[in-house]
Amino acid sequence: PHSTHSVRKKAVRLNELYARYKDQVQFFIVYIREAHPAEGWQVPNNLIEDILYSEPATEDERTQVAAACQIGLDLHMPMLVDGIDNDVDKKYVGLPMRLFLVDGDGKIAYAGDKGPFGWDDEGFEAALRQVIG
Repeated sequence: PHSTHSVRKKAVRLNELYARYKDQVQFFIVYIREAHPAEGWQVPNNLIEDILYSEPATEDERTQVAAACQIGLDLHMPMLVDGIDNDVDKKYVGLPMRLFLVDGDGKIAYAGDKGPFGWDDEGFEAALRQVIG
């Protein structure tokens, strides 16, 4: 299981990429359904650090949890929130985390493997540089 520490390291890396490329690329985090809802399977660090959220039942509740996540992880890039119907998650199979790069023509230029183990920020950055030219 991934730890909160590894999530924080990924957040720091996303902030680095955002700071480096934000003038050339639009970045968004899309917050999807809760990976470890309080009533579901828990990773030990969530219990230790008291990071427990119930699965939101409304878009307002999901937005509140997303905001808490963005603030708690100090994520600098803008965050969008998937609808309560989980449309984005269903289309992109994003749970629990995944990197995507969409080029100027609207085509997927990079689709990372499912995280946390498939996380490849270096591969993502290489694709980013290639798309930027």
